Amino acid sequence: MTLPKGSDIYFVGIGGTGMASVAGLCQEAGFKITGSDAGIYPPMSDMLKELNITAVAPYAASNVSSRKIDMAVIANVLSRGNVELEWILEHKIPYVSFPALMGDLFLKDRFSCVVAGTHGKTTTSSILAHVLNELGEDPGFLIGGIPRNFPRSFRIGSGKPFVIEGDEYDTAFFDKGPKFLHYCPKLAILNNLEFDHADIYPDLASIEKQFVKLAKLVPNTANIIANIDDPGIKKILAENNMLSAVTSVSTEGKNKDAKVYVGDVSVNASSKSGIQHWKASYHCKDFGQLTIETQLSGRHNIANIAMVLAALQNLTAQSVIKKPDSKALIKAFASFMNVKRRLDRLAFGGDIEVYEDFAHHPTAVKLVIEGFKQAFPDRRLVVAFEPRSATQRRNVFQNDYARTLSLADAVYIGECPEDKRIPEAERMSTAKLQQTIGNKARAFSTNNDLLASLKVDLHAGDTVVFMSSGSFSGVQYSLAQEISRRG
Repeated sequence: MTLPKGSDIYFVGIGGTGMASVAGLCQEAGFKITGSDAGIYPPMSDMLKELNITAVAPYAASNVSSRKIDMAVIANVLSRGNVELEWILEHKIPYVSFPALMGDLFLKDRFSCVVAGTHGKTTTSSILAHVLNELGEDPGFLIGGIPRNFPRSFRIGSGKPFVIEGDEYDTAFFDKGPKFLHYCPKLAILNNLEFDHADIYPDLASIEKQFVKLAKLVPNTANIIANIDDPGIKKILAENNMLSAVTSVSTEGKNKDAKVYVGDVSVNASSKSGIQHWKASYHCKDFGQLTIETQLSGRHNIANIAMVLAALQNLTAQSVIKKPDSKALIKAFASFMNVKRRLDRLAFGGDIEVYEDFAHHPTAVKLVIEGFKQAFPDRRLVVAFEPRSATQRRNVFQNDYARTLSLADAVYIGECPEDKRIPEAERMSTAKLQQTIGNKARAFSTNNDLLASLKVDLHAGDTVVFMSSGSFSGVQYSLAQEISRRG
């Protein structure tokens, strides 16, 4: 792709997290950026305004016809029939997906570190970018969330590494392959592999094929950082005769021959402050034994740190980065402040806590619940769950969610958007979900009804965690205000 600096790039669907971040990267690289969306909302609307990027809504042919555009970037949510897309096609404006643009403009000439997995991508990529930054390596990064240690979710950086979250979701209406195949990986972190994205993948085998394609794009198989304690990752590597060649990480400490394995894990926590202190020992072939403390919650985050340590060892061994001092390394991990909407504490009052968490998969929900209950065994854990994503609106995981949510002490199930594109027999039924869980669960027809019930039902010693991959209608913030007033 030849695109001179100063070219006019127009983003159709600029309000999405990935699109807005890539737009910011392109502006930082010297391009003129504008865009549009059906609606543009915080936090991306705030970021675009801060960057002085003109973004208009709603979609209209006049948005593009009134501009001289050198290249259009098309979001994967767009399909044929969109008025702006049709105008671009009719007038033969060059167009591209944002993953392909990322590969061509930012990744092919950097040491691209792609973080992939069914869950944990955002946190792991944020940890890696933060630690590299603290070690003075000035990495580039593009992260599908808002890491608290950085002002934005993107940066070009001047160092060799570029950290990018590798999403297996499809790329665009004209490219149904996963985004991560465009990212020119020199190193790939494979966290875990389970079935997900039931709206585009028919079965687990179809996802496995895409992860194998990603692994085979890495020039040096040793630069595949693999969680060998995850059955899904271990299976695809074994089936493709790659298991002995990858850099193995034993995130549960099952394999002491791994390049990195996790040892003892402990936790101390304060319900008054809400702060959790997790401590784990990591046995690293190159860095030796390290004891790392973190305020991240749960064994899954202990695993994420192990994966980052293995990646850092590889980057050091290949002289991509300087060998870090152990004390500086431990300090860098300890200073990581998480990502927004990952078990964020919103309020504490009257000995009642309110949190929100981004929840998109039964395993991720399970890990968050288990981590919280390990840290705060004496508190009653109430989970408010909203089935919002395209997969959650289907019943493919209905029984899995029932088993997972049953780990909480009480479950409040919010509204599930009706998606008539899904056959009725395949839709999530919140009533059936409640029945399967039993008496500890209640299902509500609206999120406002759920909020009204929680305001009455919560009492001292309770913690409520709102879990949703969407907005939950903002009721978590309304409850947080109420609980703060009580305090």
